[in-house]
Amino acid sequence: MVIFSQAESADERIKKLLGLIPNPKNVVVVSDDKEIVFFAKACRAKSESVETFLSFQDKLARIKNELPEQEITYSQMHKINEELKKLWLA
Repeated sequence: MVIFSQAESADERIKKLLGLIPNPKNVVVVSDDKEIVFFAKACRAKSESVETFLSFQDKLARIKNELPEQEITYSQMHKINEELKKLWLA
């Protein structure tokens, strides 16, 4: 998820959000700002540099482009939908 701050600085917004999250160890903060990285670690959140994050995104895009596009038939889609209805509406 990407969040844009408006009335407050991005640093303030990140700190506020980390304070609101009940289990920040499931959060990854992408930043090169040492203060934010330190704060994230203090909250038990993970942190990652912008360069590492972008290189990972590039790698994912390349892998996705190498995979063949898979389509499902109408009957497969119908069967999946019926199974999901049983799970969610039971």
